[in-house]
Amino acid sequence: MTDMAEPDFRYLDMREKLAHIDQMLADHDRSRASIEQLLADRDRKRQEITYAPILAVITGMGTGAAFFAAGVAFMKVFG
Repeated sequence: MTDMAEPDFRYLDMREKLAHIDQMLADHDRSRASIEQLLADRDRKRQEITYAPILAVITGMGTGAAFFAAGVAFMKVFG
């Protein structure tokens, strides 16, 4: 009869272990999502860095063409 009155500590211990495992899995999922977000941000920045020199070249060429056109117009007006 004394066995029925005592709580089953093994059952409580198992519940604590399961709760701890669930907490660890939730922490892992949160950290994994954070890492994936950081990786996506890194890839986006890497892509921006890759295309930056091309953008600078195209902008420079457009600026040069504008100066050339302005020079031609200046020469037509005053020359």
